[in-house]
Amino acid sequence: MTTTPPVSPPMNHVLVDFENVHHIDPAIIGAKAVNLTILVGAKQTKLDADLVVKLLEHTASVQLIRLTASDKNAVDFALTYYLGRAVLADPTAYFHIISKDSGYDPLIEHLASRHVRVRRHNDFTTLTFAAPPKAAPAVPKPAKPKSAAAAPTTAAAGPPDPMNLVLDRLRKHTTNRPKKKKTLLSHLKANLGKEASDADAAQLLEKLIKAGRIEIDDKEGVTYRV
Repeated sequence: MTTTPPVSPPMNHVLVDFENVHHIDPAIIGAKAVNLTILVGAKQTKLDADLVVKLLEHTASVQLIRLTASDKNAVDFALTYYLGRAVLADPTAYFHIISKDSGYDPLIEHLASRHVRVRRHNDFTTLTFAAPPKAAPAVPKPAKPKSAAAAPTTAAAGPPDPMNLVLDRLRKHTTNRPKKKKTLLSHLKANLGKEASDADAAQLLEKLIKAGRIEIDDKEGVTYRV
């Protein structure tokens, strides 16, 4: 009888307009299959110490973005930008905007018309995540007719995807990930094998960036979203 592999829960991207909603549900921080982005206005100069400590414990799945411009709607436009990036990188995920500002609703309606699953919540009390799709029941494998002339064969598996291998290793080693682009390129080259070139490592890094799994800042610091 064949067995069905477990179905992974859908990814949920939660974007918080912290200028509008000042409370973060601590249960969301570091939750399974949740990426949290918090956008802080330029005039918000203080954050709760307990919140900051919890955010630092889960840097792989949390973005804290502080704007430097205090113009009207600055946070709204920035949140829209980061929402668009998340949709581009993970179009089949679920997206949640935490804000009392109904100005987001026309954008949400437009995205919904393009089959993007996005909702706005006034606060975290109405935030719920979709359950993973039910796995198909196991189906007995049909017996093959016996033949004296037939010899057993083994299907040849294709080579593993280097990007998936790297992501698996990064998920397992959360404390010693490379912090700079140069170190990360060396790490990727080593993972690709002794015959890999610098160009191979650079190409893999570009794929990770385009997939939204890695971000390189202006000082070549690395942020992981694996």
